[in-house]
Amino acid sequence: MLSTSLMMSSLSLKDYLGRKDLSEHLKLSPELTFHWANWDQTCIAQRKIYTNFDNHFHLIKLNQTLQSLKARPVWLCNKIKTMKSDLYSLYESYLDSRLRMTWFERKDEILFSLDSQQGPYYALTSMKWIDNDLYTQFVMRKILLEHYTLRSFRLNANIPLLFKLDNDVNEYRNKVLIHQISESGFIFKIKDKNFLNKIKNAGALELKIPIKHYMKVSSLKVEDAYKNLDESQKIDESDYAVFNLEARILNFYGNMNNAKRSSDEEFYLFARFEDLRPSGHNNELKNIFGPLVLKTKNYLTNSLDELSA
Repeated sequence: MLSTSLMMSSLSLKDYLGRKDLSEHLKLSPELTFHWANWDQTCIAQRKIYTNFDNHFHLIKLNQTLQSLKARPVWLCNKIKTMKSDLYSLYESYLDSRLRMTWFERKDEILFSLDSQQGPYYALTSMKWIDNDLYTQFVMRKILLEHYTLRSFRLNANIPLLFKLDNDVNEYRNKVLIHQISESGFIFKIKDKNFLNKIKNAGALELKIPIKHYMKVSSLKVEDAYKNLDESQKIDESDYAVFNLEARILNFYGNMNNAKRSSDEEFYLFARFEDLRPSGHNNELKNIFGPLVLKTKNYLTNSLDELSA
């Protein structure tokens, strides 16, 4: 899940691809951005750009940051022995899907320490060693230089929601937000890992999503839509509508595995638009957010064609 750094305000890819820091996002509205690594077509375009030596500066800068991790020791141990490695090698190992699977499936837990051979030690699978921004930079470098699985189109988002569990009287603010939007659904960021067990023990989740804010732009041309969103007033209570999501969503789309492997105190949850059932209204999320994502994708496709020409 690529995080947002310094952003620029423009819908065009002309001054974005190959010209900005690799972590930088293209700002679309106060709540929506686009990052080149979140679409296979812009990944391919970036690869072509970075075969030109003049555009290597950003890649060299990124690589220097990652190479510096080789100087940061890590001690790994199991029941048999302790081995000294480095943080760079640990990230590289995690990026190998076969090794990563071994970590989470083996019965004898591997421990790690960033302090010394004497510890303190933590479970490697606790992910306490990983930094999301550094991990993102490793992924970006692999996308540009190696064979790596590329993503279908998605937008980054920062849309806060109101969140409630059916077996909890509390309604939570600032705990859940829409983190990414694809043509098929949302990736939610849940900013408290304690909610993983709460969701497991619940029957359903109630999400209040600010749909009116986006309904009014669904019929507009893409430039007008983002201009409208940029100029819109602050979201208020009347903008929200309730949607219900079954808690068993954890068992689908790899959600449980992704949650267990997440770092820090947050985790991510994917749900298709149709998984979120309207409550007390007839508004379908696919008809509200789907057109905006598709229009943006088509607009950026045209922008890529212009660059190629």
